[in-house]
Amino acid sequence: MTEPEHEQNLPQSEPGAPSEPSQLDHWSPVTEAMRTHGDPRFTRNGNPIDPPDPGSGFSRILATLATIFVVCFVVLWQNTPDATKQQLFYGKVKEEKSHIAADQPAPGSYGSVDIMGRIFLRGLDQFKSHGVMEQIDPEGMMHIPEDRVRLIMISAEFEGTDAALSRLEAFRLESLGLGSDPEPEVESENTGTTISISTNDLVLQELDILRTLYTDGAEALSEDQANQLKARYGYIGHVALTHGKPNSDPVRKALTDQFMSLALFLVLVALVILLGPLVGIVLLILGMVWFFSGKLKMRARVPTPGGSVYLETYALFVGCFCLMAVGTFVVSNSKYPEFAAFSLLVQWLLLLTVFWALLRRTSASEWRQAIGWHTGEGLFKEISCGIAGYLASVPIYIVGVIITAILLVLKEIWATQANGGVPPEPEPMVNPVFDMIARGDLFILLFLFVLATTWAPIVEESIFRGALYRHLRGRMHWVFSALLTAVLFAFMHDYGPLMVAPLIALGFSFAFMREWRGSIIAPMTAHFIHNFTLMSFMLILVQVIKDPPM
Repeated sequence: MTEPEHEQNLPQSEPGAPSEPSQLDHWSPVTEAMRTHGDPRFTRNGNPIDPPDPGSGFSRILATLATIFVVCFVVLWQNTPDATKQQLFYGKVKEEKSHIAADQPAPGSYGSVDIMGRIFLRGLDQFKSHGVMEQIDPEGMMHIPEDRVRLIMISAEFEGTDAALSRLEAFRLESLGLGSDPEPEVESENTGTTISISTNDLVLQELDILRTLYTDGAEALSEDQANQLKARYGYIGHVALTHGKPNSDPVRKALTDQFMSLALFLVLVALVILLGPLVGIVLLILGMVWFFSGKLKMRARVPTPGGSVYLETYALFVGCFCLMAVGTFVVSNSKYPEFAAFSLLVQWLLLLTVFWALLRRTSASEWRQAIGWHTGEGLFKEISCGIAGYLASVPIYIVGVIITAILLVLKEIWATQANGGVPPEPEPMVNPVFDMIARGDLFILLFLFVLATTWAPIVEESIFRGALYRHLRGRMHWVFSALLTAVLFAFMHDYGPLMVAPLIALGFSFAFMREWRGSIIAPMTAHFIHNFTLMSFMLILVQVIKDPPM
């Protein structure tokens, strides 16, 4: 329950301490004026109280209205498709300059099917008798056309040529039954002009290429056809072109005999997946026992209701983030889309919004205390608490992942029913970070890594668990403050409303660490560990399964 406002204003002595003349039991303007500078202020539950934050009633109203506006805007913006934004900004959907082409990676590159195929094919001999296709292509799973092409090539290696040709013919008949572009565009050999062709036509070409490959051998393919498989399907295309060759063939051996490096990575992942939640459950249970027994002391200082400077800080941050997001969208749809990458650098300017309270004449010491920019009981102890807190939050995060998985399944069921029992056309499950890593742009990769492991822990924790949590904590119980900051934190990301449950779980855990420690070093540490772990795994995985040279 929320602590009563009158209780928060009671200047009481620390529980258990002897009463002294300077520690007054009843509040009044006179007794308040008689307080000595060193008198602690506590609620009846033992939580320390800070004076009201700077800001008038009028500024609080303005900050509240601004917060509502920018939060609504950013949530809508982050969950609106680019095509809709283009329609709003330009009155039409912008035509893609680069059509799907035979020399570009196919849709679904580094998606779930592609990644699993790359992993299993690298240990072809070890995985061949382990029912790989049932894991990659479970019954009832829908795939985009390019992933079905990938599955044909993977099937040829694990199930044999006949199984691959059966898949190919079934897919070909389905594609022809759906029809293709009545006026397909092709590459004109006479004029040398590159003319785009539709996805269905390109996939049908590749089905013909694969049928030739699996009936007549790779020698029957032209150089352009072989290069198309390599360019569009990367590593899987390279392996397909060695089909029928003995495993001792140097080219095939170099592609499919990489089990040791893959095994080391899989062992590392297995250790993290098994030990992380196990240790986390133990710490979570211990933490809950200590919390409900009163042994876990909450150290966050509770501000007296009033003031607005930290709500202003949050509104300013979100407003500037909105401007940056809109600016990045405009640049990416301009004549110079390559400059949109500089948003990774410009985003660092948002750190300046954290210091807004100083411009509002808050003293540096009060500001640091208010948002948690202090070392609490010691830097190393706060970092250690952040590590322990993160491990304890892993089971909660997993619950969020499970909730997201359930929501996605329910969405598919609902969409199928709404479509008359016909499953909706699938979308490729792709993480754009994988694509950035695979392209190997060192500048983009460096700034992306620094943004995730340095900017996010510092800026996001200072804003959400620092300024916003501080403002809310003076008005409601820490549980509600933590939930609200977690929800706002989650919807700032552009993952979509069905994917925010894990972020809400993380945000709530980070807010608890802020309440527990008072300092934001612990949630900063936890945030860093989470992002560093995910980014490191993605970097290592892409290095292990990356495409060979053309």
